[in-house]
Amino acid sequence: MDGLKITCVEKDVLLKQDFSFDFPVEYTEYGCLTQQELYDKVHDQDVIIVSDLTVDAHVLKNNPHLKLVALCSTGFDHIDVSLLKSKNIKVCNIRGYAGDAVAEHAFLMMMNLIKNFSSQVNAVRAGDWSKGQTSFYLAAPIRELKGKTLVILGKGEIGLALAEKAQAFGMQVVFSERQGAEVCREGYVPFEQAITQADILSLHCELNAQTIGLINREVLSQLKKGCILVNVGRGGLINNQDVIDALNNNTLGGLGVDVLEVEPPPEHHPLLTLAHPNVMVTAHIAWATDEAQQRLFAILQDNINSNIAGIAKNLL
Repeated sequence: MDGLKITCVEKDVLLKQDFSFDFPVEYTEYGCLTQQELYDKVHDQDVIIVSDLTVDAHVLKNNPHLKLVALCSTGFDHIDVSLLKSKNIKVCNIRGYAGDAVAEHAFLMMMNLIKNFSSQVNAVRAGDWSKGQTSFYLAAPIRELKGKTLVILGKGEIGLALAEKAQAFGMQVVFSERQGAEVCREGYVPFEQAITQADILSLHCELNAQTIGLINREVLSQLKKGCILVNVGRGGLINNQDVIDALNNNTLGGLGVDVLEVEPPPEHHPLLTLAHPNVMVTAHIAWATDEAQQRLFAILQDNINSNIAGIAKNLL
């Protein structure tokens, strides 16, 4: 086999280690191309390794012999899979590498938010405890996870891992059926019923035409007062302004997000500039433990080697 041409267009999202391919290659890598640079620089490749950039008709025109698009992520809403399949181009993604990592991140947010932890820490730093008259200083109400109801949207690897952790802390776990589903599957509770039970609502579902803006004013109005919302799924699952309004009118008791609808976000994104004491925003890092990054790299490398060898692996 002549050397296959492989280009990794966003190597900066991966570990700083070399790929080990099972076949001859002409390998090129870029740290982080823009979409326009992808159009301008990546031509005549057999395999393209991509994370966040879009592989569209323009890319296909520049790469007429493309055989495989290897994603560095689980999510593929930015990829036109139907278009690629129509051209007999394989697409593979990363699966089963960060379930516990993301679930731990969601759980960490739940625990911090139910304790109003930022307020407690900031009060000590501001000297409020030192100025007080008692041996303790409670800056904001704190609650326990035990006995609370956690409603999870999405019963995949991450949702199941989060449920296991929550149950270990004595929480009641409810898996919500999809909104508008005609039939409620075994092990699920209808969406409209589930959300009214939630002390904490955690989002782990796909972003698609049915779920974009899922958490909106109407849904938020049905939550218990003081419910905590956690989103480590996709930023587009929530309507930002409706969520901000719910925080400001105390429908929501706290918000934890690791994802936004635009990443990286503008400096003045409304959730980054929100003046609310019980909001946590992290920079899409739930997946990025040392262990998960190593698993991701190993799966990506195996996806490429296997699929080029004709062994289907993690194909969409």
